[in-house]
Amino acid sequence: MRLDCGNSDRFEQTDRFRIRYTGAEANAAIAMSRLGAENVHLLSAVPDNPLGENCLRELGKFGPDASHVLRRAEGRLGLFFLETGASLRPSRIIYDRAGSTFARTPYEAYDFPGIFRRYPAPGWLHLSGTLPALSPVCRELARNLVREAKNAGYTVSFDLNFRAALWSVAEAREAFQELMEHVNVLIANAGVAADFLETPETELCDRFPLTCAALTRRSEPDASHTAFGAVLYRPDKVKTEAPPRTFAVLDRVGGGDAFAGGIIYALQQSGWSDERRINFAAACGALKHATQGDFSLSTHEEVETLMSGGSFAIRR
Repeated sequence: MRLDCGNSDRFEQTDRFRIRYTGAEANAAIAMSRLGAENVHLLSAVPDNPLGENCLRELGKFGPDASHVLRRAEGRLGLFFLETGASLRPSRIIYDRAGSTFARTPYEAYDFPGIFRRYPAPGWLHLSGTLPALSPVCRELARNLVREAKNAGYTVSFDLNFRAALWSVAEAREAFQELMEHVNVLIANAGVAADFLETPETELCDRFPLTCAALTRRSEPDASHTAFGAVLYRPDKVKTEAPPRTFAVLDRVGGGDAFAGGIIYALQQSGWSDERRINFAAACGALKHATQGDFSLSTHEEVETLMSGGSFAIRR
């Protein structure tokens, strides 16, 4: 659950928080569903109480199937509090995720063998760096899940996002490099990937068993503006770039998840060139910055319009 201050208030000022629901993998799943992907399923665990049910209703109304999400008596929803920055003041996030239902639910609680039998290959599993960061239980869950998915013949994508408030650099580097041995598609910020995987971005597809690495390139002149571009690497250092766009930011959180959903969707489109794929994903990530909340609600048509330089006039 995301709790954010209104009107760009600071934590010290606000007397109320707006409730939104979120999760890196759920955000990517919603982005895919809005673009037109079908058979998108969420795997998670929430508390068996009205807050957990409300969370699932909110996620499900944008497309993904939440029927495989566990409801459990112990724990609570994980939280983060957001203070949205402006101009020269950056945004701040405070996490409160220790002891959440999801962080406490072990691999054995999920019927992954049964799920992979019900949805046989070809299939796609997506997870993010937040998953192993939440707890030792989640670290073990991530390790077992990627192995199970590969054994089932699935494509595995991994969004290597690092949250310093959740764990140390050393812990993350070790966990990420272990998971990468089972990953087909790497999604990350270019600098973060090179740092945590201790590999130049041009060599990622040669060191790890990747079919591609989709990397964002971002810079922020201030908290109210960003430049967002991307690059797609294939084995043998074949590279395709999406040039950066610079624009004003309404809500930055979730932009990387929108890019992840966009590139997964694009890679599943037969007949698309890599140039179209990476530009589509970059446009999807950029458009998220113009939507409040963590979810990317952009449609396929809206992404294509941005890519083609379409009009920004009011649609009536």
